[in-house]
Amino acid sequence: MPTNRTRLSVKGENYVFGDSLTYSKNMEQLFAEEKYCDTRFLVGQKVHAIYGHKAIIASRCPTLSAMLLPSTNDLMESVRSSHVIKDMEPDIFRTLIRFLYTNSINFETMTTHKLIEMLRTSLKFQLSELAKLIETHLTTVVDANTVFELLNTGVKYKSNDIKGSCMNFIVKFSTELLTADNGSLATLTPAAMLTILKSDELPVSELTLFHMAAEWADSYLYRVTGSGTHQVIPTKPQYSQLIARRNSSKYYGRPLLPRSVNYGPNTLRAAATAVTSGSSYRRLIQTRRAVMTVMSAIRYALLTPAELREIESNPDWMQIIPPACLADAWRIITFRQTGQHADEKLTLPTTLPRRRAQAVFKHVEDRVDQ
Repeated sequence: MPTNRTRLSVKGENYVFGDSLTYSKNMEQLFAEEKYCDTRFLVGQKVHAIYGHKAIIASRCPTLSAMLLPSTNDLMESVRSSHVIKDMEPDIFRTLIRFLYTNSINFETMTTHKLIEMLRTSLKFQLSELAKLIETHLTTVVDANTVFELLNTGVKYKSNDIKGSCMNFIVKFSTELLTADNGSLATLTPAAMLTILKSDELPVSELTLFHMAAEWADSYLYRVTGSGTHQVIPTKPQYSQLIARRNSSKYYGRPLLPRSVNYGPNTLRAAATAVTSGSSYRRLIQTRRAVMTVMSAIRYALLTPAELREIESNPDWMQIIPPACLADAWRIITFRQTGQHADEKLTLPTTLPRRRAQAVFKHVEDRVDQ
């Protein structure tokens, strides 16, 4: 019998008749009116109740299914219960549950921060379809105000689409974005900054990138440890001695550091920071290592000898640059000048076939005799 109803092919001979939009609205009404609900979620620090139907939620989300039916797959045997989710915003969780009912989501009313939280939540609950929709939308909202936050997100959640869109934008507007005085760079994680510095497409001089990275390093160190690149970290034996003195019954009223050792003001400040917590020293070391990994991505061999000497004359910069990077840069420059073969094992590549290298290589060659 002929019919005018919309027919959507699902699989083989199986068909769904009717308007999918009407079905979605009916399901949204079922969720909004909270009729026939048999479970509830207590979400957020202020405990906001969100009601739902186990059969619908469990069938759409395996992760929530395990929460709703931890010991049985029989809904009839599973009594109505409450489930506490404290580490989530209620509106984020409500949007996620609404998607499970309606298979739809409205991005227009969401801020970038909320979209990122939705992405995190969808990945947490293994909703790959929702995560993909959010990723696709995030690639369309990249601008000067959101690019670094979104790059952090793309790197953290290994989204090539988000990373690609952000890097394309950064390359296009690198002159405006990749400067030492751009405060927004301070929000980048080490992994995100490393992603930028590893790019082969940046049409920016290496010295500009170095100053940008050094400024970021100082901001990152201060944000994580409370100290910038100027801070001198005590050695582990010195730190252990500080902790022992702090725990000693004779600690009160006595100097923190041995009088026989000549400590500068930077070391004293670092020591004071370290003593406040047993994990401070480890945090300092881990943060420094992360920063040095980022700084090792600078292609120092593209700098001129004068620029390298300027870097080496700055003690703050020398604390965050792996010594091997500068040593290898000098070997490469020497090879260019004399033709003498550099060592086989170098931290830096001897050839740098990429756009930014080509953009400044002639500049380097012209000034290599300085």
